[in-house]
Amino acid sequence: MTPLPEPLCPVCMDQGQEVLRLRQELATREAELRDLRSSQRDQGKVIQESTREVTRAKAKLRRLATQADAASYIAEVEVALAGQRSPPANAAPLLALAQALLDSTAAPFAQADYATAMDRAAQAEQLVAVVADSGAPSSPSRRRAPSEILLQVTIPLRSAADTRLRREPQAKAPVVTAGENLLVTGGEL
Repeated sequence: MTPLPEPLCPVCMDQGQEVLRLRQELATREAELRDLRSSQRDQGKVIQESTREVTRAKAKLRRLATQADAASYIAEVEVALAGQRSPPANAAPLLALAQALLDSTAAPFAQADYATAMDRAAQAEQLVAVVADSGAPSSPSRRRAPSEILLQVTIPLRSAADTRLRREPQAKAPVVTAGENLLVTGGEL
């Protein structure tokens, strides 16, 4: 801070004191702001770690899934997909992909691979949620609270060329789907 010159009149002295008081208050507010920003960064880190823990727990639950768990979850996703009465016009590819993912749960379910069936159903559920969130005003049961934070966000990506999407990042891994201008969501990557 720059020191103020010595005031010459009583009014100037009062104004000088007021300037000093305001500068002190400004310094206090800036310190509070720094503390709040630091606290916000810490809270963001806690939220990120919580998100990771929730994701790990969901994956673990899917690995331990029973036939009844998988059947129930797949049915829930089917109901959510059927509940999309008037989706936005640009949502048709996402809903078609969600339906394809849901249809692809039948084979692993029949082979007692309930974890894979639930993973595919979860991907379909994420797509349905993206469509529901991007649509017209949502129903009161689907509306999020102002303080609610999405833990996962599905991002649709389109391939620019003929593409093969493999189950794992290996050249000999089974191909899940193939085609030109393929629509892929974040959950599949």
